[in-house]
Amino acid sequence: MTEALREHLTRFHGELLAYVRRHAGRLLRYESDEDLMQEVHLRALQAGPRYRHDGREPFLKWIHAVVRSVLADRHAHWGALRRRPAALLRLTQGGSGGGVDPALSATGPSTFAARREMLDLAVKALALLREEDRQLVRWRSEDVPLTEQAGRLGLSYAATDSASRRALERFRKSYRLVAGDA
Repeated sequence: MTEALREHLTRFHGELLAYVRRHAGRLLRYESDEDLMQEVHLRALQAGPRYRHDGREPFLKWIHAVVRSVLADRHAHWGALRRRPAALLRLTQGGSGGGVDPALSATGPSTFAARREMLDLAVKALALLREEDRQLVRWRSEDVPLTEQAGRLGLSYAATDSASRRALERFRKSYRLVAGDA
């Protein structure tokens, strides 16, 4: 049934893209509609072995539920980042001591504008990462213990530690890339 699913995803791509645009709302500030569609296609194809072709209407009902699920997950992801922006920005510094720590208590319009710009760059850098790396970076910014991360991922502590360090390094490289420091 995966072939029938691929055919439906291709046939209804334009209609689904319009559906994503109508329902994505503020997500389109952070991610493109095509990027969201890629996530929809990925989730749909992951469910491929369980997919049964029952006609146009059941397919659209099912795929719209997939779209809503993707959009809800992405809203939750970006919402979590907005709640803890200083923690995310600290991760961009990489312990090198260079740059300005965005979590300093300084205030003022120019400081706020600089932090906002840095956060926008961090969000763009995060969007360049694979979903697994984004999750690991987010957990790191939320101070989720490695033992808990390992349990969530079903990996050993050592494997989770290595994956987390690699994800942080990829994030820092992505940040430097979007900031023009590469």
